[in-house]
This record gives sequence, C-alpha cells and structure tokens, in this order.
Amino acid sequence: MRPKDRHAQMNIKPLFIVALVLSIFPISGCKPDSATLMAAVKADNTQDIKVLIGKGADANSRTSPNGWSALHYAARNGNVEIVQALLNAGADPNYSGSMNGQANSAIAVKPLSLAQGMMEVVTQIQPSEMETTLRQNGLDDPALLKSTKDPNAVDRYEKVVILLAKVTKAK
Repeated sequence: MRPKDRHAQMNIKPLFIVALVLSIFPISGCKPDSATLMAAVKADNTQDIKVLIGKGADANSRTSPNGWSALHYAARNGNVEIVQALLNAGADPNYSGSMNGQANSAIAVKPLSLAQGMMEVVTQIQPSEMETTLRQNGLDDPALLKSTKDPNAVDRYEKVVILLAKVTKAK
C-alpha cells in the first residue's frame, strides 16, 4: 500500500467510528417531549412554544390518545400566535378530542368549536362576572381566566375563529 493510500484510509477510520457510535447511542434532549409542549400551551407561553416547535416538538401533541391536542388548548385560550405556530408546524385542525380523553366521546370537539364557544362566552358574559361564571362551570384554569379577562378577548377569539375556519373541514 502506498503511503498516500494509507493516509487516506486512516482519515476515514475515525469518521466511521464516530458515525457508528452516533448510530448506536441516540442523542438525548434533541426533540422535546409532548408533555413539555402541552405544559407550555396550557400555560399560554408563546415564546416557549415557538422554541419547542423550533426544536421539533410534535405540534399534534395530546393530553391522552383521545384527549385534547395542543391546538385545542391554544384555541380555548384565544392565542392566535400559538394557534398559527402550531398550524405552521403541522397541527391537525380537524382532530376531534375530548377534554377528559374518553374514546368515542359525544363531547369530542375540534379546536374551531372550542374557539367559537369561547367567543360566545366572552361576548355574552359581562367581564365582571366572567371569572365567577367560569369557575362555577369547572373552568378554573389560570391561563383561561387570564385570557378571558383581557379587554381584547373578543378580538383575539374572533381572529382564532377566522384562522381555524380557513383550515377546518366541515363534518
């Protein structure tokens, strides 16, 4: 073997070993898990969601196999930025899920239905009665309560409804 060939062969060996090691041992921490994205969406944390999506988080994350998706919570919270980010990342606007995750549930809804329902709530209930009414109906999620108290809530929910209406298929 000529010295030049031996030199080329020696350069290839370290690269092969590195490639082999990387294929055997997965690199952990590269892709965020579903629970992390769901926690950020439930908390209405737009910046964290954008970072997580950028790192490859699954935009179709759910609370359970038949539960609400990240898009459901974003629609319920009236956050148009999060809804848009999830849709851009491939979230399915046509998935029907139930809050409690029951399979074949009669109360399974699409994110659009949630946004429409919340728009009705913020237009029909006086802001001074909002928190009490929501709490009486078991809706005491801090992000939701904050969202509905926002003076621009009607406008925000309207934007979410319009956005989701464009991409949601009719039954």
